Amino acid sequence: MSHEEHKAKAPKKFKFAVITVSDTASLEKREDLSGYYIIEELKKEGNENVYYAVVPDEKLKIIKAVIEALEKADVVITTGGTGITRRDVTIEALSPLFDKELVGFGEIFRLKSYEEVGTAAVLSRATAGIMRDKESKVVFCLPGSLNAVKTALEIIKKEAYHILKHARE
Repeated sequence: MSHEEHKAKAPKKFKFAVITVSDTASLEKREDLSGYYIIEELKKEGNENVYYAVVPDEKLKIIKAVIEALEKADVVITTGGTGITRRDVTIEALSPLFDKELVGFGEIFRLKSYEEVGTAAVLSRATAGIMRDKESKVVFCLPGSLNAVKTALEIIKKEAYHILKHARE
């Protein structure tokens, strides 16, 4: 079956959660533009936002928020904490929980980022994976910058439905 045929049989909408990982936003010292952007863009596609949280760059708080989100959502998107500073721990918190890593998501994101920002794209550790319990769920870990989120959402809006279909087979 071709990827077009697979996409045609994929769900047409999903429930999603957004978790912003940011010390400053969690202290309400800056507005969460990236999180709000994700919510608005996915709602325009007909998807339902069922969870939203802002947490500091702390592993246990990130994991707790994702677990809460997975109880309600098919797709969880985190924004922030994917860089290389000492406080960037989203990847370390979540990637050990993946049953399957979607390596291609990070690769394509960095390729698209390279086209926009050049070699600085190597600083991003954006990734995605499948987490399984009773039902498979998709988790995307995006950088915190609004431009990076816009780039990642181009991919997510095209492929999340398709990913969900395969993850649940």
